[in-house]
This record gives sequence, structure tokens and C-alpha cells, in this order.
Amino acid sequence: EFLGSGLHMISDAMQGRMLYSLACLAREGRILEIGGFTGYATCCFLEGAAAAADSIGFDSKGNREGGPFVMSLERDNRAIDIAASHVGILAKYGLGHEAATEASKLREKGILPEVEGDSASFTYKNAGCEIVRVTDALAYVEAFASGIDNEATSPFDVVFIDADKTRFLQYVEACLTNENVLKKGGIMIVDNVLWKGLVLDANNGTFETDTSFEGLNAQEVKKSRRSRKLANAVHDFNSAIIQDDRVEVVMIPMRDGLSVIRKK
Repeated sequence: EFLGSGLHMISDAMQGRMLYSLACLAREGRILEIGGFTGYATCCFLEGAAAAADSIGFDSKGNREGGPFVMSLERDNRAIDIAASHVGILAKYGLGHEAATEASKLREKGILPEVEGDSASFTYKNAGCEIVRVTDALAYVEAFASGIDNEATSPFDVVFIDADKTRFLQYVEACLTNENVLKKGGIMIVDNVLWKGLVLDANNGTFETDTSFEGLNAQEVKKSRRSRKLANAVHDFNSAIIQDDRVEVVMIPMRDGLSVIRKK
């Protein structure tokens, strides 16, 4: 009930440690997350950004203008409330048993404080974090890339793309167009590049025919067709990005697949 039907969309512990490590390695600890959901990955990035702050001797508070900072874009109001609650616990209690106890209380109560306005801001150690409510994340990132609506936000070291699978290439293009969003030498992390293993079927051209829908109810057929459509979209992305000479790509077969893409 707390997460609805989206439990499968949360990064697991191993992937979370990977995201933390990549954030630690970022030059300035500046992370843009596109698709925040419950805030688990956001917390991993914020932990890494704080570690990066220690590494570079940053003794102020990171924010939009500079320093270690995580910006998370999300359009779902329920997800924003959940993410803000989790990040708020990290900011107040840090890591460990006390923080875990407070997070458990959220599930027990089933009631979350609602985020008012367009954003919620937090600070963990010397790293800042802002969860931003958007109606269209791609339009927001493209406006940022064009310089129209970046609100004095400095570019990022890492961009995590965990949003609409059919628009992966457009998100990447916004990051590669110039250095307004992603710095030269920065990395993009794209999630779900194996899409439940169905990308392998799309690559081999071995999707079953529609006779495989026999015995399924209407909702199950709809979900199956949607999964195949997304698998084809992700396969097209994988095929295109590996041919792009502006980047270097490593696909990691972890969980649902992560591609780490370095901007040359």
C-alpha cells in the first residue's frame, strides 16, 4: 500500500552502492537525477555527494550555483512526498539505526507530509539536495540545456536517467548538446537498459507472436504489449548510443541493466 504497484522500480542495495560510488568519484559531487520515485537512489547520490565534498575539502553548503549538490526531478506527487520524507530523514538523522527506525515509522503510519510548492530542499553534511516537481522532465532538461530556464544552476558531473524509456535518446542529446547540463568528461547513468531481459529478445528478433497472449486477461495483455513496446524502444536506444562517437559506453548487467556513458 505504501508504494503501490511500483516496488519493482526501486534501485536495490547493490545498485544503490554503485550509484553512491559513482557520485563519490564525481569531480564536484554534482548530480542530476531524472526520475526520483521513492528517493532511495536520491539518498545514495546525496551520501556520495557528501563524500565528494570531504574529498575536495568543500567546507560550505552545496546548492544550485555550485558545490556538491543533488537535484532530483519528479512529476508524481505521491512519489515526491515519499522521496522528500526519506531524504529529510537522511538529512536529520544521517545513516544508521535511528534513521532506519524513522523510515519504518513512515510505513507504519501510512501518512506522509505533503510537499507544498514546486520543490523541497535539504542539506546532508556539506551537500545540498533539491527535489523539484516537474510536469515534463524532458522539457525541463531541454530548457536547461538551451539556457532558457536554468535559474543560475551550474552544470552537473553525473546525470542519472531513470525516466520515460521511449525518450532516452532525447535526454542524452540534451546532455550532449553543450555543457549547460553535463560537464565535458561527465557521465550519464541510464537505468533499465536490459528491460526485464526483453531487450535480448528484441535484439534477436525472437519476440513471440500474439498467440502468447492466449489465456491472459485484458489487463495482462496490455501490460505485456507495453513491455514489448518499451523493450523495442530501449533496444533502439542501446543500438544508437553505442554508435555515437561523442561518448564511451559501458553496459553493466546489474539488476535491470545500467549503462554508464562518458561524455568525451
